[in-house]
Amino acid sequence: MVTNRILLFGANGQVGRALQALPLPEDWDLRRLTPAECDFTSPSDIGKAFHDFPPDLAINAAEMNDLDACEINPDLAREVNFHAVAHIAGQCDTAGAPLIQLSTAHVFDGTESTVPYLPDDAMNPINVYGQTKMMGEEAARHGLYWHVILRASLVFSAHGDNILTRTLRQIDTQDDIQAAQDEIVSPTSAKAVAEALLGIAKAILNGKGDGFGTFHICSEPEASRFDFLQAVMQAYAPFTDRRPKLTPVPASAIPQHVLRPLYSALNGDKIREVYGIDSRLWHEDLSLAVKEYIETPSKYGQSNKVRPVCFCPLEKP
Repeated sequence: MVTNRILLFGANGQVGRALQALPLPEDWDLRRLTPAECDFTSPSDIGKAFHDFPPDLAINAAEMNDLDACEINPDLAREVNFHAVAHIAGQCDTAGAPLIQLSTAHVFDGTESTVPYLPDDAMNPINVYGQTKMMGEEAARHGLYWHVILRASLVFSAHGDNILTRTLRQIDTQDDIQAAQDEIVSPTSAKAVAEALLGIAKAILNGKGDGFGTFHICSEPEASRFDFLQAVMQAYAPFTDRRPKLTPVPASAIPQHVLRPLYSALNGDKIREVYGIDSRLWHEDLSLAVKEYIETPSKYGQSNKVRPVCFCPLEKP
């Protein structure tokens, strides 16, 4: 049996973890790289990863996505979100290996659009995170022809620090919660993104030559952040007695240091047409993710359902 060698950067992130949890093809040899195993700011580390494990395809799910941290340290954000992508793309070009690069709806400004963004719509990021991710996209585009850029909006999962886990901790610790009713997104589970990655990778490795370019993976329907937090509270209600007050407010009323696009919903028609990947309902994935969160042991050796109280603010995307 011919073995396909897959190099995965960012194996410890929510999408990387979700990909590893899927049933992978038997002919895949997946090499998982975390920041501890490969310093993404080090060209030599990236080069060594390709030297030690020459891949048939590379997936880059590594990124610096803390909006506040990106604003505070834009140089590091550029190193991770741009320069590392350029080095990975260059190594892929040398190895003749296609690259799937994860990106974000934050490459759009969200100021005038009222319909979901298409993959070819003009980019105009309004924060450092979006700017550096746009630069990473361009690095992939210009670094090699055999690339797929996969954008998503408001990715959530039961693991790590993301909108879902922060909201659940906020429900546990706060009596009053505010959420933006005018910030529109396409909530999408890390599992949905990972399944799209798997489908794209399998198609490319099986010889699909017309599937390169930029795509959007998104679940339906589009929702405000208030809608999403309300759905989280409903999904969590059977597992907790906590019932904090959730208040819809304009995004401008929420103290935050970083501008976010007010509209970042995505259009998934292209990925459906090219790869046959349909949009799915995020409510269903949300219920499964909340259940997984409840059943996952915390660092205290207990399930999250009975974890000790910890005060964790909800402030990052």
